[in-house]
Amino acid sequence: MASYNAYMRPSRSAQQAAPPAAMVHLYRGLMDRAVTWRSRIDTPTNWAVAITGTVASFVLGDADHHHAVVLLTIVFCMGFWFIEARRYRYYDLWATWVRILETDYYVPLLGQNTLAVDQYWHKLLITDMNTPHFKISTVEALGRRLRHNYMAIFLFLLFIWLLKLMIHPQITNRPSLETFIYDASLGPFGGKLVILSVLGFYACLIIMALITIPRWGSRTEMVGHERVLRKLALPEAMPVGKAKRRGGRRKSYGKAHD
Repeated sequence: MASYNAYMRPSRSAQQAAPPAAMVHLYRGLMDRAVTWRSRIDTPTNWAVAITGTVASFVLGDADHHHAVVLLTIVFCMGFWFIEARRYRYYDLWATWVRILETDYYVPLLGQNTLAVDQYWHKLLITDMNTPHFKISTVEALGRRLRHNYMAIFLFLLFIWLLKLMIHPQITNRPSLETFIYDASLGPFGGKLVILSVLGFYACLIIMALITIPRWGSRTEMVGHERVLRKLALPEAMPVGKAKRRGGRRKSYGKAHD
């Protein structure tokens, strides 16, 4: 079965390097695909920022506007968050292929004006092109986008929700703890239940942001040569387009060839 060390050993049999024109066009094509998906990643964030700003103006602009609009916005932003995490997994796939070309093809070519006879990294790229594998899991993608963008959006919505309850009390002109709890009620759900649910949701966000902190050098754009090979030789997530199997161990990726 596959092993990282097996992929690191160059093949002893001489192999002819790919034609430069083909590698140039491959690099340009993969770069264009990575840039396209990178731009698609930002679209859900723009949606979330736009709807958050609109809701903040709407809710705080009139005392008659209910605070439930803010909670509904949190749900919408969660949907944008999940969409963005899915797109980020595809971007990470294309960016890894671009990075392997940079580290194992263009670096030797630009640095020494030669290419190694043993192009051992070809096996990794060919195998991954035949059966693409995501390099990160859905949970890790969610954690990354949460830390980079959505934690700030969710915290801003929490601030708007709390501010709405404090500046627009419903039963008295002077806000108090009892008034705050009463105003937090939502239909048949009491104020205490709503507050605990909101606090529990944000506690889950903080836990996810912490437990998915990537190891050093795990960001696709900045990984070194060894990390790129490891990401290709031992993918950390399931194949593209295939549902995760329940139970059972994850199989190794590909087979080692000496």
